[in-house]
Amino acid sequence: MKYTDLHRNIKIRIITDFFTDLTQKSIIPFMAIYLSVQIGAGWAGMLLTVNIVVSMIVGLGAGYWSDRVGRKKLMIIAQLLQVFALFWLAAANSPWMNSVPLTCAMFLLSSISSGITGPIANAMIVDVSSEHERQYVYGLQYWTTNVAITIGALMGGLLFESFRFILFSLVCMESLVTLFILLFYIHETMNRKHSKQLDAPINRNILKTYVGVFRDKRFMIFFTATVLAVSLEFQMDKYIAVRLKSEFNAQLFHWDISGLQMFSLIMAINTVLVVIMAIPFSKWMGRFQSRFIMTVGMCLYTTGFAVLAFSNWAWLLITSAVLLTIGELMYAPVRHVMLAGMIPESDRAAYMAADGMSYNAAALLGSLGLTIGAFLPSYAMAGMYVLMGIGALVFFRQSLRPSTSQNEPLC
Repeated sequence: MKYTDLHRNIKIRIITDFFTDLTQKSIIPFMAIYLSVQIGAGWAGMLLTVNIVVSMIVGLGAGYWSDRVGRKKLMIIAQLLQVFALFWLAAANSPWMNSVPLTCAMFLLSSISSGITGPIANAMIVDVSSEHERQYVYGLQYWTTNVAITIGALMGGLLFESFRFILFSLVCMESLVTLFILLFYIHETMNRKHSKQLDAPINRNILKTYVGVFRDKRFMIFFTATVLAVSLEFQMDKYIAVRLKSEFNAQLFHWDISGLQMFSLIMAINTVLVVIMAIPFSKWMGRFQSRFIMTVGMCLYTTGFAVLAFSNWAWLLITSAVLLTIGELMYAPVRHVMLAGMIPESDRAAYMAADGMSYNAAALLGSLGLTIGAFLPSYAMAGMYVLMGIGALVFFRQSLRPSTSQNEPLC
């Protein structure tokens, strides 16, 4: 499998998604700091929470309507909103204007645009990919996402504090190019045969659609597995980072390193390994069955996080960072392949939007882990991580079982 062999829409979406992720990661991580300084930590937290909730609600609506009016129309509308928001974000932080209220409003609008785009872009990839292509496609997408996160974080770190106007201007121009590509190079991918069937699920209202989605037992088992697995990832910059800061102090190559330096090293190892290994890994794993890849990947992933939860031995922490990264490279693309294979065509974008909610739930569990960690010893947290990983693996394997209702419309 080669990049040039993929459907035109997939090749374009991987490129445009890279720049969309780069835009988001160069802004969102630094907005919390900006808002805390400008309006106070309390109001900043409320605004960020509102952004997440609104983005999630809009995503559900976008998933529903995308299955009815098509992918391309809504993606263009969302990108128009993104260009508009980024233009005014640049204007609100320019040498001629410094408006905090306008910055907050346009940041919310940018989040709404991202909420619309997410499930639709994911559904579009499934629309035009075959089952044997998806392992490679999602491995490639996983790689581009992580590269975008790295570059975006670097851009934001260099430009956000002192050169926001330049940063917002750059990402606005990038979004304008993305809009041009969507308008003239992306083709509609939704199968319109459903819209011609009067009794098809496509005619259900939004409430009945999502009631049907969340009554799909196989999908909900998969949803639960995703929440448990991803919530481990959200522990990294919360409980694990805090624990290392307070407990860790050691020598590495005769240099004294603090807990925060150790945490930075772990994150660097994760990023470098993903950039180097993601694409060849996705090709190599195509020869194995999904059940085997998921089992080995989740075991490595869980072991890595469990060790990070209690160990203060530098070399063991480094080894654990390698293990969890390899595990993540194995299970993450397979998770996407599993999702693509279990959702019905008529409600594809709606399922993708519902799947996006699993990340919000995982983020809440990640924050909760920090609170629980204040009362439990580190070895107990490690035990909890093991139980979460085992639970995720059991549910993932259960959702891999063939279902007689697979890909049938839900009533």
